[in-house]
Amino acid sequence: MRLTHGLDPAAARIAPAPLHALQVFLLAAESGAFSAAAAKLGVTQSAVSRQIQKLETYLGLPVFTRGKLGLRLTAEGEALLPAAEDALARLTRVCESLRSVGQVLTLRMPPTLAMRWFLPRLPSLRALLPDTDVRVTTYDAWEPRFGGADIDAAIVYGRGGWPDIEAVALMPERLTPVCTPDLARRLATPADLQTLPLLQCYPVQAWGRWLEAAGVGWIPSHHGQTFDTLELALSAATRGQGVALGDLTLLKESLDAGVLVAPFDYVLDQGVSYYLAYPAQRANLPKIRVLRDWLAAEASP
Repeated sequence: MRLTHGLDPAAARIAPAPLHALQVFLLAAESGAFSAAAAKLGVTQSAVSRQIQKLETYLGLPVFTRGKLGLRLTAEGEALLPAAEDALARLTRVCESLRSVGQVLTLRMPPTLAMRWFLPRLPSLRALLPDTDVRVTTYDAWEPRFGGADIDAAIVYGRGGWPDIEAVALMPERLTPVCTPDLARRLATPADLQTLPLLQCYPVQAWGRWLEAAGVGWIPSHHGQTFDTLELALSAATRGQGVALGDLTLLKESLDAGVLVAPFDYVLDQGVSYYLAYPAQRANLPKIRVLRDWLAAEASP
């Protein structure tokens, strides 16, 4: 017997499978009665019957036989049952996985920015996302890279214009020499930098550009110490080991506290800024929207 209820079976097969009807089918098969399935769902028995009828119309064949002893699966219903259980179980697992991803916000950023600018502000972001696990990883890069990495968004420095990436400019990089107050007293003019160790990090070109713009000839790289990260150079400067070239925005807390001072007025702007970057397809995720608006507010002058 084929049940079409006035609907062309070919047309029914074109329509998407009725997922809710499959859920009702599983409950009815487990319960052995429409009334018991209705009680579990909190609906009427007729509502359950309509969902089963919808499924049978879609399939063009019956999935239950009804008798005095309750429901019995037809041969076709027996064949459908394990497939429906597996499909809905897999769908549930995927949904739970996606829900878990939605509750985690993973950010990547340069270590100096993380330590000196982002970390003091982190509590206010967590207050905006109380149900989200905010995770921070550090990485120095000029290119936002998301392929194969479980990273939702990144803060990078560069000039923007990355393909398939949405980038929001946060703040320009503004570089100037910084050191302890004791060393600053020995620096009347930029030329006096030749008497103190210069603390550098890769790439080292920024120091050369600042010295040139300030009217000082190039000071050889061996006149000081080279580190692989800016954070190490700044930490050495805090310990009075020399003069580092740092970003005024990132160092605001240290400068306000007087731990470091900027002995010269000249600030080097290389046309580079910090950007919030994320794949374009993630732009409408609620956690990304909150992050974007929060960072824009925090970075505003």
